[in-house]
Amino acid sequence: MITTFMAANEMHAVYVIRREGMTKIRARGLCSVEDDAGPGVYQVPEWAFDGQKFGEIPMCVKCAGIIAAMKVPPR
Repeated sequence: MITTFMAANEMHAVYVIRREGMTKIRARGLCSVEDDAGPGVYQVPEWAFDGQKFGEIPMCVKCAGIIAAMKVPPR
């Protein structure tokens, strides 16, 4: 499972989540996109980043590339 959040109408893989104050949550994606994670932080299966979309939700191409690179064992 991969922790994700929505930003710029795409699903991004979470790199860092931090709290600002009592009610605001910000998240940074593996691709360096940073946004308010107030609408929610989600868990999706690893294979969700194998394609362009997870159901009807577009996936970030940069995050998908990083996830794919992490799956390949180093030589």
